[in-house]
Amino acid sequence: MSTRVPALLARIARALVRLAPALVLTGLAAQAGANTLTQNVSWTIDRAGTSTKYRLVAYGDSIYAGYNTSITSAAKYAAPTVDAEYLSALWNADIESVRRAKSGAVASDVYNNKIVAEKSYMQASSTRVVTFEMCGNDGLQARSSFKSQTGTCDYSGMDTAVNTCKQYVAAAMDYINANAYAGVKVKVISNLHYPGYAADNTQSSCKDASTGASVNLQQIFLPRLAKMNYWMCEYARQKGFTCADNFA
Repeated sequence: MSTRVPALLARIARALVRLAPALVLTGLAAQAGANTLTQNVSWTIDRAGTSTKYRLVAYGDSIYAGYNTSITSAAKYAAPTVDAEYLSALWNADIESVRRAKSGAVASDVYNNKIVAEKSYMQASSTRVVTFEMCGNDGLQARSSFKSQTGTCDYSGMDTAVNTCKQYVAAAMDYINANAYAGVKVKVISNLHYPGYAADNTQSSCKDASTGASVNLQQIFLPRLAKMNYWMCEYARQKGFTCADNFA
């Protein structure tokens, strides 16, 4: 079976865009408390009637690790496993889902210690999909820090998280483009959901330097998360990736 048919690739890209959102709310909300669960596992979807086998490689933090409420529990049906099931049906093939992920990892950790350090997994000749996600923990840590502030509000931590996200998302795409197996057909980045949006409709404990008043947390956090997501999808457009919209 050929994976070169344009119409089929378009269907795969559309399917992958829809895969993660149902899983994201639980997984990303859990990241704030998850810092030691690493999932370096392989799971194969064995489809009847075919001996063709392709590989999907997923790099990331708790969304792809499958964090499941504690550091001793991992969800089988993390996003990469669901990806593999969709692909198995679309390609009529066995799909090996390889997870190289770490709950609690910030973007630099995912980039350096997963994507770069474990590049060999995406270089296998059976690899057809490489997908990654990052930055959720950068945002969550910056949000937690801002919420704990008193006195004059300092926005620099959140702005640093946005800029760090941009840096490592672009670097990750460049590295995958340069190092993944040449036969890879689909490359995906999953953007961010906003866990705790409703709870953030409250005022800060710190005061804005210009107004002397507290600020609404939603109005501070949402624009910065939107910037992260914008650059994920814009870099995806520039660098040949599909952007999976978890935000919506």
